[in-house]
Amino acid sequence: MRSFATTSTPQLILSALVLTGAANASAADEATGWIGNDHTSAYTLGAGEFELSGGLSRVDETIDFLDLRDDMLAGNSRLIDNSGDLDGVRGEARLGIWRGLEVFYKRHDFDLTLKTSPTTRANIVDLSNQLSTTQTSWGAKFVLYESEGANNALGGSSFALDLRRVESESDDFDGYIESFRLNANSNVSFDPPQRFAMDRLSDEGWQARLLYSNDLGSSSQFSIWAGYGESDASSGTSTDIDFAPIADQFLQTFDIEETQYMAGASINLQGIPRLPIQIGYEYIKINKREAVIESSNSSFIPSFLRGSNIQNSADTNHTAYGTVSWWITPHMYTSLSGKLFKNQFVGIMPHYNNPLSASFSETLYGYVTLSLGLKFTR
Repeated sequence: MRSFATTSTPQLILSALVLTGAANASAADEATGWIGNDHTSAYTLGAGEFELSGGLSRVDETIDFLDLRDDMLAGNSRLIDNSGDLDGVRGEARLGIWRGLEVFYKRHDFDLTLKTSPTTRANIVDLSNQLSTTQTSWGAKFVLYESEGANNALGGSSFALDLRRVESESDDFDGYIESFRLNANSNVSFDPPQRFAMDRLSDEGWQARLLYSNDLGSSSQFSIWAGYGESDASSGTSTDIDFAPIADQFLQTFDIEETQYMAGASINLQGIPRLPIQIGYEYIKINKREAVIESSNSSFIPSFLRGSNIQNSADTNHTAYGTVSWWITPHMYTSLSGKLFKNQFVGIMPHYNNPLSASFSETLYGYVTLSLGLKFTR
């Protein structure tokens, strides 16, 4: 096994490319019949191989994964009706560049329903009822070391480095204020109604994972990994009200830097031909969270946007998933999977640490995804 030192992410990528070019990684090719999209392992696609998949993610009144949506509502007085519903689409593509090197791109777009209870101080119209989010990640996986296993058809053992860039962004969550009630006898009205918003919702960062995979026999493989990541997240509130004494109270900013450690394990099982089963788990720890917050607890700001909501956000997460797939043809498969988060999207969507969504960061949550995929091998 070779090792190398890094001082920056670009240098890390360059060093890994040099190592990869010198390695013979044939035993680390992903074995025929296994599915790599949305599953963590140290195996890569062979040179010229390609996998593409897309899926629909859902949580609603009939697909309430382990009754998590009801639990979310029960623990948060700000949310009402069908808050917690999720409607999303995801896609992932991987391409084997040469032996021991693959590149990948992932995208997940989803709408998380958030309907808030009426506020007593303001008459609000046309209020958003969902947080619309897009998360993308792209990068490469490099095999650093490989060896033949007892069953060469499964890929043997492999030690790899996964480097990725992760970016997330959500649309503004906004509404329009018709009037404020200053006290029992006094109101402030706006004609036309004035917009306010939770805006600038985004984050960006990078992650690096070291992975090890090996076969357990003729029909199973296991993988373990550990990693580190950094992210910068931002959000804020603003308003179009042009009366400074009120508008100034809406100006909040929430800039948060996080460093993360992660560790996990997964297993592939295929006791029945053409029916792979994948199970995985990952622990995420926010090692350091530095926040620059300018908040306001003014009664003019709707309670669900006040800065005090983000003071006690969770700093760990346990995530688990399971997937059952069926190869319809040698090149096409369909999958049904479930994903579970102990603390919502903590460590996964850093900019969700904002007044609107941080109030349920310690809530158990999960969703179901139905996917269709294509895979072309040599």
